[in-house]
Amino acid sequence: MSAEVPRHTSGRGLRLVSDEGRTVAEPPERTVPEPPPSQSDSGPPPHPSMPAGSGQSSNGTTRMPNGFAEIAAEVLSGERKLDESRAIDDPELYAAVEAVLVVATEPVPADVLASVSAAPIASVGVICDELAREYAAAGRGFTVVRVAGGYQMQSAASCSEYVERFVGGRRSGRLSAAAMETLAVVAYKQPISRAQISAIRGVNADGVVRTLSDQGYIDEIGRDPGPGNASLLGTTDLFLERLGLDDLDDLPSLAELDVDPDAVEAMDRLAASRSG
Repeated sequence: MSAEVPRHTSGRGLRLVSDEGRTVAEPPERTVPEPPPSQSDSGPPPHPSMPAGSGQSSNGTTRMPNGFAEIAAEVLSGERKLDESRAIDDPELYAAVEAVLVVATEPVPADVLASVSAAPIASVGVICDELAREYAAAGRGFTVVRVAGGYQMQSAASCSEYVERFVGGRRSGRLSAAAMETLAVVAYKQPISRAQISAIRGVNADGVVRTLSDQGYIDEIGRDPGPGNASLLGTTDLFLERLGLDDLDDLPSLAELDVDPDAVEAMDRLAASRSG
């Protein structure tokens, strides 16, 4: 038995012929596949996983699989609307201010932001306010706030629960009740000396004052012109930053707080003696 390769077949389609010349086996007829349809300028054919008819839009243009084209169009459309709603037509300026705030470890004053971004100082506040509004509208987990005389990127208030879970076990230690009381006295009666703090609280405050100073919440801001030239203490920018305040005028009045009447009376006496 021999085998010959017909001229109209490939080497894969062998026809078996016996020694007597009879055909023993013949390969099945092969159907020549039709050539693929010509590709038009509208793009490649739809992916096999797409439903029939989903590859073409109503206007005849090709859409990307899974609706990505529509999503991309909506994003681009949203960006155009976002830019059009901005008061300043300079996306690079917004990006510059945003980049500086991202890397800053403390509040950045408006004049510093203006200097590094080459923006007018009057525009910095507008840019930061609009960035904060855009973050809120997009539901981002961060925002821009004005605090301690500058602008800072902070986590959004709506995400405070998750941030507390993350940093809860990493805190170096919370302030004691005595430290909080001393800090409140300094905040509302600054500039104030250690002796005056002790007089208001009724206990020696040297240790607590030292702790607050080491943690950066209070610092020496002057000297008493009287005998001894005692150091006068006041709060720092870190104090404002931790409380989310722009300046001391943002502190609530004592009338709004549940304060011990004896402490208020002692502070009033101190204020009267200093003014006399």
